[in-house]
Amino acid sequence: VTIKDFHNMQFYGVETFYEFVDNLKFLNKFSKKINKKIIVKPHPQEFDSIIYLQDQFKNLIFTNEKNSRLFKKIILTISFSSTIIEDSLYSKVPVILFDRWKRYQHCHAEKDPSKKNSAIYYIDEESNFQKCINTILDSDQIDFSNFIFSQDSKNNLDKTLRTFLN
Repeated sequence: VTIKDFHNMQFYGVETFYEFVDNLKFLNKFSKKINKKIIVKPHPQEFDSIIYLQDQFKNLIFTNEKNSRLFKKIILTISFSSTIIEDSLYSKVPVILFDRWKRYQHCHAEKDPSKKNSAIYYIDEESNFQKCINTILDSDQIDFSNFIFSQDSKNNLDKTLRTFLN
């Protein structure tokens, strides 16, 4: 989660405080409905709020655990916009870009929640959220190749720029 103090806020590509809280309410209800815990890692600047957040959202688990450990435990990452998206993809963990306000898409992503084997999905309707999770769980050959660059930085930059220019 990329929640920041007001003086650090940029209004494009960052969750506002009210969006963050509303998403936590949604995820808290969703977690109870599916009877599964959802792990939430706030922005490091907000680690001091973990105790308060845990008290308010009983069906969620809040953590400040290192990403490398988290990626060994999780099935997928849900984010609005954060560097955790790139970290997840490089760790071969699929991502759902969850944008209930339809205002920002962090990067190119699959918009069909039922299309299997995509590394990253953009979901802007709550009704497609569970469908997308099920699709990821049913996928057996997720393709991360468009997001992971293994060559030197010049080739990686060239490949990235060609992707955006085409």
